[in-house]
Amino acid sequence: MNPTSSLSEVDLLIWVEARSEQLYAQARMLVDDYWRQLKSRHEKYGKTESGRIGVRIRRRESSFSFSIEWYRMATLRQNGQNKPIAQYLKKGLGYRYPLQRILKGEPDWEVKLVEELETEFVDIRKQVDCLGKIRDAVQNYRKATQTRIE
Repeated sequence: MNPTSSLSEVDLLIWVEARSEQLYAQARMLVDDYWRQLKSRHEKYGKTESGRIGVRIRRRESSFSFSIEWYRMATLRQNGQNKPIAQYLKKGLGYRYPLQRILKGEPDWEVKLVEELETEFVDIRKQVDCLGKIRDAVQNYRKATQTRIE
């Protein structure tokens, strides 16, 4: 970065948004790959070794942010038909899900896959959190300087 150039608050917010979009694309690719592997495993082994853990990305449009969430897939029998439901798992404090509790009783292949992905997701969650703090700081700075000028 050139020390004589100056970035405006708008430039910083544009950078935060662009970086958030890059992280979203990276997370989306990992999530899509998880579902491809899950589908492939189901086709190969059927229900004998089927996994019950799902993952999704939830966008927060207004703040250039998103979350990556794990859930347990289950079915609910209603009026003689099985209806799929998702039971979202609690992450708790920090950036990592407590996998040892979540993955108890799941097939070994799924445990390995979820653990590998969660390691990637932890890094993405940390970066998204930092970007949110930068965004908030820039917006607070803009408010502070606008009130002083008026």
